[in-house]
Amino acid sequence: MYKQVKEYIHKRVQIPDTDLEKAFHFTEVKHFKKGDYIIKMGEYCRFIGFINYGLIIGTIIDESGKEIACSFTFENCFFTYTEGISSNVPSYKNFIAFEDCEILILEKEKLPFIFSINQKFETLFTQILAEEVTRLLLADHNKRTLSVEERYLHFINNCPQAFNRISLKLIAGYLGIEPPSLSRLRKKLAGK
Repeated sequence: MYKQVKEYIHKRVQIPDTDLEKAFHFTEVKHFKKGDYIIKMGEYCRFIGFINYGLIIGTIIDESGKEIACSFTFENCFFTYTEGISSNVPSYKNFIAFEDCEILILEKEKLPFIFSINQKFETLFTQILAEEVTRLLLADHNKRTLSVEERYLHFINNCPQAFNRISLKLIAGYLGIEPPSLSRLRKKLAGK
């Protein structure tokens, strides 16, 4: 249950396994079925999660009132509503289990206890938030500066397993195009 999160942590900071075991006592494992809301728009996010297995989709409501995908988070990744965990503001997006998920949950209120175990946990937390902010900023930058074809190629390079797990309709919404346009783009690129 903790093997994946340990590997993730050890790639970023060196924390002794005894300290990790102490920290894991402050977490809980939650299971979500496909379609369950993990966080709804307007709710406050009071946790950081690590996905042991499954896939989470982040959705927003666009200016026309249509729900579109704005993020995909796969297993072996931490996730949170970054703005809410640091500033205590309600979420402007939904986090939905796109597949059955097992998530290791750490409540925000328990962070000081974990930080007191080993100061490197605070370094890890800062790094996780920085990685998430970087990912959000890069996604926004890509939507503003890259062509649809470039966004598509960037997406498949960074999420090669996505097309086996996510419908073309959702991927098209994420890329900001209609599904028929995505199909044509895929055919065009396959012919190159």
